[in-house]
Amino acid sequence: MSKTMHPEEGFVTANGYKMHFLEWGRSGKSIVALHSMGMDAHSLDAFSESLAKEYRILAIDLLGHGDSDSPKGPTEMDEHAEIIRKVALEKGHTKNILVGHSIGGWLSMIYAAKHPEEVEKLVLVDIAPRPPTAETTGRPAPPRPATPDSFDNEEEALKYLKTRYTGFTQESLENRLKHAFRKDPAGRLRLKSDPQRAENLRGGFTYDFWPFIRKIQVPTLLIRGSKSQTVSDESVRLMKEILKDFKVVTIDATHMVPQDQPKEFEKAVRDFLT
Repeated sequence: MSKTMHPEEGFVTANGYKMHFLEWGRSGKSIVALHSMGMDAHSLDAFSESLAKEYRILAIDLLGHGDSDSPKGPTEMDEHAEIIRKVALEKGHTKNILVGHSIGGWLSMIYAAKHPEEVEKLVLVDIAPRPPTAETTGRPAPPRPATPDSFDNEEEALKYLKTRYTGFTQESLENRLKHAFRKDPAGRLRLKSDPQRAENLRGGFTYDFWPFIRKIQVPTLLIRGSKSQTVSDESVRLMKEILKDFKVVTIDATHMVPQDQPKEFEKAVRDFLT
């Protein structure tokens, strides 16, 4: 990744929340890039910078992540998607290609379904609605490894990242080390996007996204991680039946496809867009 290109960085207030964004490029078609749970807009830096000469890319920190505000309480997916949309409109992104990873993909489904006139294409990264046959009522969020409250230094933080994200490239690890932490008054490193800040956004694990899938009208690409169990074969089969223009690409990666295989991820998106 080039060391000379830098995004515009700032904040937009939407529904009373201060939302942090990075904007790459100044011309071309618009891409709105939405990261996964626990990440932030910077986690898509390699992708955004690489496409910035051809596209105008808006990467947004979701609520409870990065430098965006934390949710004030339980936040419905519809409300969160509308907040993201308002940030995009405020920045002049009125006709978009949506690229959403994990929870960012859930929000992209809602965005594309409710505002089809504002969406040109949709890329879902290792995310799909749960199979209708799966039990969803009262289902808890999948268990996550325990996250230390804080870290003494960068070496300790990097060790945690390597354990948490086993497929990340070295560049992805360095990006996370640079952007994922903030220092507390005692000088210890703490994650910006810690599980407590994001807790009110976990409704997606029990949310029914099929009504939104049925309303999507734009060409859609699903990128799956071959080592991930997030997307079921049944969900893919149903999406193929419902969506008129639907493609699937599988990449040798965990759920964290953009960070495990950034070049393959970029190629899959570029091929779909062109």
